Amino acid sequence: MPDDPWASFMPEIDFTKFQLESSPEMAYYSAEPFAGGYSPAQQKYWSGQFGNVYNQYAGALGASVRNQTEAPTFVDFLRDMPWTERYTSLSPALRPGSGFRRFSPSARYMYS
Repeated sequence: MPDDPWASFMPEIDFTKFQLESSPEMAYYSAEPFAGGYSPAQQKYWSGQFGNVYNQYAGALGASVRNQTEAPTFVDFLRDMPWTERYTSLSPALRPGSGFRRFSPSARYMYS
């Protein structure tokens, strides 16, 4: 007799993936930029971008439904996202910690 007679009736479930999909914030904040190797300025920028990234994921879901292709999971969407390329394509004014003051000295006015 097998060890567990119900094992053949129960499918294998990856509960970690299920939990990440049921809580998109947990999946987002455990993604690549927050795992280390990124500057504090990059982490600060990405920490405020959850809503924008999730809206892009919703658009990707809609496109997959429209094209009748397999829809990506949010975890897969985050894994395939070009984090560094998107951050470096920002203008210096939009990056936290780097504004125009880094590139031009402040003007001094001398009044007589």
